[in-house]
Amino acid sequence: MKKQKFAVIVLAAVLVVVISSYSTMGLVYAQRNNSASMSPSTTNMTLAPQVSSKQNATTTAAVPQPANKTFYVFTAEVPDLNETKLGIKADVFTLPIMEVNKGDSVTVHFYNLEPQGGDRHSFTIGAPYNIDKDLGPGENGIITFKADHEGIFQYYCKYHEPAMIGQLVVSLKG
Repeated sequence: MKKQKFAVIVLAAVLVVVISSYSTMGLVYAQRNNSASMSPSTTNMTLAPQVSSKQNATTTAAVPQPANKTFYVFTAEVPDLNETKLGIKADVFTLPIMEVNKGDSVTVHFYNLEPQGGDRHSFTIGAPYNIDKDLGPGENGIITFKADHEGIFQYYCKYHEPAMIGQLVVSLKG
């Protein structure tokens, strides 16, 4: 039973690593109209005319529209890490970077994969977002917010810093 539970946790972590790999290649795991799909982060674009001052000719440029971005974040533990020797916890988030555009609606599905009796974990982002989702072992929660501030914001577990961190990257459109 323990081996099966461990295998499920490892499989979930591998799935998230694969999804995050696609995210770093310019693809984002997004859920639209109740169907999950891998799609380029530029799918929600409209074409806006722009006038060239040199020739007074009209050209077309892509302008991103706000989108719904969905991410899945799991807790994980680095195997064989000697916490005593290194002085840090072995706990990590499976998704180290979330990339969105300013104006996007963001949904984070957060899973604490610790077994009963294990550690609490939080998904915390400071100002200006002020998010603090605290979960006990085996719990999960959903965090939703609008990415209305441009910049790079650290998310972290308040119980397992400095190892359990990630970055929310909010870029300007266009």
